[in-house]
Amino acid sequence: MTSTADTLRRGVWIFPSAPATALVDAIVAAEETGIDEFWLGDEGPARDPFVTLAAAAQATSRITLGIAVTNPYLRHPMTTAVEAMTIDEISGGRAILGLGPGGHIALGPAQVDRVRPLAAVRDALRIIRAVTRGEATQGYAPPPGAFTRPNLEVHIGSRSRRFQELASREADGVFLGGIPLSVLDRTIGWAHSVRRVRLGVYSTGVFGAGNVEDLRPRMIMPLADSPDHTLEALRLDRASVRAAADRFAAGDPTAATRIIGDEVLNDLVIAGTPETIGVELARRARRFTPDTIGLTFTTGDPISVVERSAAAFAAMDRRL
Repeated sequence: MTSTADTLRRGVWIFPSAPATALVDAIVAAEETGIDEFWLGDEGPARDPFVTLAAAAQATSRITLGIAVTNPYLRHPMTTAVEAMTIDEISGGRAILGLGPGGHIALGPAQVDRVRPLAAVRDALRIIRAVTRGEATQGYAPPPGAFTRPNLEVHIGSRSRRFQELASREADGVFLGGIPLSVLDRTIGWAHSVRRVRLGVYSTGVFGAGNVEDLRPRMIMPLADSPDHTLEALRLDRASVRAAADRFAAGDPTAATRIIGDEVLNDLVIAGTPETIGVELARRARRFTPDTIGLTFTTGDPISVVERSAAAFAAMDRRL
């Protein structure tokens, strides 16, 4: 029988705050160390993930290249589909498009409201599917000889139950990132409620004690976009979280640091050495049996976190 270590894929997600050339170098390094997937966030006025991954597609030959996640508000779904299809073409079929409702980090700087997010994502998914297949649908009419990539995978990235159920009905997979360990079982159940789709479980990783304290207040930002069941599980009040996030964005981390206590932080983050993080990844791989397990980072030094992540995955493999 094939073991979990033989079939499990390993991935890294990075917020694209580092220079684009450094991100491309990190993707090349990830491929060289045996990492299977590299995802870039589409988070507001940071480096464009589509452009960066197109460059990385020409510099690599094996690694999967993912956008996790883009939203239906800042680009027309046809444009999103065409950009992802172009990466897929350049890479020889190694692209995955992650689609979700977007949060304050992505939409706030553009002053765009998240209106009817479930309907917006559902409609975008339908149009993207039509574009990849060259089919007509409401909102898209393919011209003669339209560019198509019918095998492009589309995954849903969100923390909400309704989006997981949408993914289970209509998408190819789910990208589960930034979800507290205490609600992960429940979230995976929603993602598999209709049919089993590809499951990627990504946890926020941090190497070194000093980096933990730097990360602590910044975790208020994803919490501010979390659904009610997540805040209830962490015993947090939405109004307090939102106020702390606003103060953090204005340069004051005091309230965020107080709210993100050790218990909350440990539910959100895997911290330690590559060895200790690898031990925890192995535990999660056995418990949740995902198709991909990964780590997410916001970093100015992506090559360093790729190297440490590779060491963590090696430690995980020794325990699977």
